[in-house]
Order: sequence, then C-alpha cells, then structure tokens
Amino acid sequence: MFMSLFTAVGSYLLAKEKGRNRLKWTILGAIPGINFACLWFFVGATNLHTERKLDQILIELKNRSPQ
Repeated sequence: MFMSLFTAVGSYLLAKEKGRNRLKWTILGAIPGINFACLWFFVGATNLHTERKLDQILIELKNRSPQ
C-alpha cells in the first residue's frame, strides 16, 4: 500500500507534465498491480503539450505564403 502511494504521486507528476488527465492517472497509479504497468506506459507516452505546439507550428508554416 505504501508503494502505491509513491506510484500514484509519480503518475500524477507525469500526467501533469505530459498534459494528460491527472485524476485518472493518479487513481490508476494507486491501484496495486496496475500501477507499474501504467507507469511503464506513461514514461513512453508522448507529451501532448509538445504535440500541440508542433501542430500549431506546422499549420502556420503551411499557411505561410511562399516568398
């Protein structure tokens, strides 16, 4: 149970950093057995904040008039 607390905190911090649903990932991180699989997935998951920024840059470059 004590270990689940650490993984729940880790899941919360990763969710916050990567732009994911913090409540959902904190709850999944607190469930024994599932928590390590969730952390394993989450470390490799893409960062949604970065993806949105890159998408915006690509849209602006596409809409830019050729010089």
